[in-house]
Amino acid sequence: MWPEAKEALECLGRNLPKQRLIRAIEILSEARKRRFLRRRIPKYGTMNKGFTEQELVRFLNAVEDPRMALLFTFQAVLGLRIGEAVKLHVRDLNLETRDLKIDNQKGGRADCLPIPPQLFEQTVKYISDYEDAIAKAKGHLFWAETYPERNSCPYLDKNYVRNAFRQMIRKLKLDETYGLADGSIPKQLHRLTTHSLRHYAITNFSKKNNGNVVLTSKFARHHRVETTMTYIHTGKEELYRSISIAQEDGILGKIKRM
Repeated sequence: MWPEAKEALECLGRNLPKQRLIRAIEILSEARKRRFLRRRIPKYGTMNKGFTEQELVRFLNAVEDPRMALLFTFQAVLGLRIGEAVKLHVRDLNLETRDLKIDNQKGGRADCLPIPPQLFEQTVKYISDYEDAIAKAKGHLFWAETYPERNSCPYLDKNYVRNAFRQMIRKLKLDETYGLADGSIPKQLHRLTTHSLRHYAITNFSKKNNGNVVLTSKFARHHRVETTMTYIHTGKEELYRSISIAQEDGILGKIKRM
């Protein structure tokens, strides 16, 4: 399909009048935005797109595949994106400093985060237990069963992991939908996805660091603090408690009568 489309676009580029060509570019640009660019205002609004702690414990305890269990743990603890997690390699681990090098799939740069002691110990044991499979996959931690068949990838495919995640969420009856995605073929939007593990990690980091958004943004590896804010979820109980605290000895106590 692409060769024919490419030929048609080149023909249009050579023959269309300027205004028609500009309009054609605008149509293609709008199609790109609808299909591939994230909405500036998430449809989920104030809904918690991340796991709660109870949901996360239940989910991780139910995952039986050791590859998936460690991969999802890296996402939930260090906030890795799914595309970053599946590609983790033994050379990304610094055994002396206990740092993890991350090839940032969004910014096209390498980032580095310290691995918490317990996760580091789990990872070292995992590498020891599955040394042969990891070596066969050329050092990739989360090896693909099909490798090294022709044209196969040595590490797990993102969609394979997403499907395994979805099956587990359904099995645990944690699946919730909240709307339809934009596009020519509407599809249901699910509250919990593999990216919800990253949401949890960022929210948890923010809470444990007194809501320091700048520090949280560094942890999340975002270019803009505004992006980080869309990840941090404030629970209903926490919001209500904060409203009450804000009014202690406040204006209401100084008003004699209303």
